[in-house]
Amino acid sequence: MTPPISTVESASQINSMTAVKHSTATAPHGDYTVASFDPVQLKQFYDRYPDYSEEEQDLPLWIEGAEQTYVPFIPTSSRRVLVALEMARLSPADKVLDVGSGDGRFCYAAVKFFNAQKAIGIEYEQDLVDKSTELAQEYVDQERVLFQRANLTNWRELSTMQSKEWTVIVVFLSPEGGSDMEDWLVQEFERGVRIIALVFDLKHLKGLHCSVEDKQESVWIYEKKQEDS
Repeated sequence: MTPPISTVESASQINSMTAVKHSTATAPHGDYTVASFDPVQLKQFYDRYPDYSEEEQDLPLWIEGAEQTYVPFIPTSSRRVLVALEMARLSPADKVLDVGSGDGRFCYAAVKFFNAQKAIGIEYEQDLVDKSTELAQEYVDQERVLFQRANLTNWRELSTMQSKEWTVIVVFLSPEGGSDMEDWLVQEFERGVRIIALVFDLKHLKGLHCSVEDKQESVWIYEKKQEDS
C-alpha cells in the first residue's frame, strides 16, 4: 500500500503547492501543478475526497495473494488525481472510463475541473458504487457521471469496456490484472486512447508506449506516437 498523503487543509496551503517535474525519454510535457485550479474548488474537492490513512480498516484494501488481483482498492490522493488528469491533457472533448473507480474521485474531477464530456466508473464493491454516486450526485443528475457495479474478472463481457467512445482510460491494475487485460489495453492504445496507469505501471505490456511519467507520483501516461507527417 502506498503511504498516505496528508490532506490539504486550507486554500493557502493549496496555493503554495509547487510544481512537480516530469521526465520521459520521449515526450517531456514540462511541469504539472494543481495550483492553477481555483483554490476554493480545490479545498471543496479535498474535503469531499479526503486522503485515507492506513488505520481506516473498514475499506476493502488490497491484500497480496488475495482474490482482488485485478483492481485493488488502494485509495489514491486527490492531488494525484488532478496531476494525473493534467498529465493526460484532459479536455472538454474527452470521455473518461475509470476501471476500478473506488470512491469515484477520478470521474468527479474529470468533469468538475476539466469539463470532460462524460466519465464512467466501473467498481466491484457496491458500497463504493453507492458512495461514488452520492459524492458526485450533481453530475450524476446531469448524466455526465455514472458508476456501474461489475466484476472486472469478467471484463470481456462488459459492454461499457468494449465501447469505442472512450478517449481516456484510467487503470489501477495489479500486474496480473494488466497482463490479463493486455489485448484490450493495446487495442485501445492503438486506436488513440490515452491510458493513465496509477501505482502499477504497464511496462510489462510490450504493445504500449509511455509518453510521460512521474515516478514520484506513480503516474504513467501511455499514448500512441503521432506519425510524422
